[in-house]
Amino acid sequence: MKISLERTDDGFGMLAKAGNHELRLDTAEEFGGKDGGFRPMQLMLISLAGCSAIDIIHILKKGRHEIRSYSSEVVASRREEMPRIFDSVELVITVDTDASDAVLERAVELTKTKYCSAFAVLEASVKVGLKLQRA
Repeated sequence: MKISLERTDDGFGMLAKAGNHELRLDTAEEFGGKDGGFRPMQLMLISLAGCSAIDIIHILKKGRHEIRSYSSEVVASRREEMPRIFDSVELVITVDTDASDAVLERAVELTKTKYCSAFAVLEASVKVGLKLQRA
């Protein structure tokens, strides 16, 4: 796995590239940025949401379940002292599927305990709460 990162302005604007994909990073205006992209800590939360979504959707599709909708939201807070790591993270997953509650709960458990690398990395420093609900 390889990414490149290049500064794009006279502040904190950066462009990350991986293969044919690009992503803009920046920081808030109050810290000297132009608010022109994601902040690095936001990307960590996006990684958690995306990694778990891919796992759960894959598991449900493999079981030939219909997925009518899938969404998730991550709410986190950070400690005040440096480094400002997360002190709480809550992932809320909302799914509309024909899978039974048992199948859906098993898929969520597997992403949390076996498949999602982002979950494992974050849980090494903070307890990640997880809530599952049906749409």
